[in-house]
Amino acid sequence: MTKLSLFISYQVRTAVITVTVLAILLGGLAAALWLASFFLYASLRINPLHAGLWGWLDAALARHDGLIRNDGRRLAGAAIFGVLLAFGGPAFGLHALWERSGRRRLYGSARFASDAEIRNAGLL
Repeated sequence: MTKLSLFISYQVRTAVITVTVLAILLGGLAAALWLASFFLYASLRINPLHAGLWGWLDAALARHDGLIRNDGRRLAGAAIFGVLLAFGGPAFGLHALWERSGRRRLYGSARFASDAEIRNAGLL
């Protein structure tokens, strides 16, 4: 391969990785916004299934304009829960899967040695 083709393949690979990461982040942001809307509507005792994607943002803008008072904690709590669930849930799931792969079991595989194993170890 020539230097130019190596350079182009490196650039294409970098661009594909960048676009993939951006797509994942935008998907997570959309999920966080929907979850924040869901939790906000549930805390306001409104049917959370009608929240939609922009419910939290509309409520935050209405609070900023002074139309909604005394709901800052609900807005902040809904945003925190939405972000933690949208980004923390999949990250925790991937960590749990990755952590268990290729490792020896820590508990549950213990057993008593047989007489032959004790003799082979020179303990009897």
